[in-house]
Amino acid sequence: MTTDTHTRDNNPLVILHRETHGHLKLNRAAPDYGFARDSVTVALTVGELPAACAEFPCVMARQPDGALSLLAVTGLQVGHNLFVGADGAWLGQYLPATLATWPFRLVRESDDGRFLVAVRPDTLNPSVGDPLFNAQGQELPWLLERLRQLTETDAGLSETAGQLAQLDAAGVLTERSLQVILPDGRDLELNGFLTVDEARLQALPEKTVHELHTCGALSLAYLHLLSLRQFRQLVLRSGDQAKQQAAQAAQALQVAVAQSDTTRMADLPVSMLPA
Repeated sequence: MTTDTHTRDNNPLVILHRETHGHLKLNRAAPDYGFARDSVTVALTVGELPAACAEFPCVMARQPDGALSLLAVTGLQVGHNLFVGADGAWLGQYLPATLATWPFRLVRESDDGRFLVAVRPDTLNPSVGDPLFNAQGQELPWLLERLRQLTETDAGLSETAGQLAQLDAAGVLTERSLQVILPDGRDLELNGFLTVDEARLQALPEKTVHELHTCGALSLAYLHLLSLRQFRQLVLRSGDQAKQQAAQAAQALQVAVAQSDTTRMADLPVSMLPA
């Protein structure tokens, strides 16, 4: 499993600049999470687990560079995020921080390793929403808070990677596949993710358990195991959405047929219409 909550190739990030973006606004009142519609996982920080584990299955994945990440599973089929509505609204109770800070991201400056704030320009507009900067070119309070959250989230992702590395070093992470039967009878297999092997965790020596507890990784492991119960809720959500979509399609078909019948009646000669 891999995350896909950033940008697409045709919508690149650009560095946020007061001169370039000083006249633009962000419509915070109607956030659009359509950019995450195709994502079946969303990156999490360890600090989010107490809230996230009550709604999403939370698993681990090894990224191409070898680093480990913590992911909320938000869909069962590729390209179908069950928590993003057709209008781009977020349908879940908990919104992960990596989505809450969108459309801003930290990007590394290649020369000296510093991080700069970037934004996806197609989310900004000149007329609707909240300005980013005041007349003097200073960040407005809401933007400063968003940037603080962005920095905090980035630090949280680094901390999470460190704790996952501790679990990995302890030998308790294992690759896992999951067979899922959808309410319509389709059989799916989810793979490419890691989970904690509870038996291995219980068998760890006392010293290792103490080290994992001290760094916070032990709590992470148990909250992750608790979250796996949410796979069933994910299957049920998938079934409910499938039923809703089928009902909407049937209703749309009925409307189309009725409109077609009305059009055909209107085309008949007056002498052939019923009295």
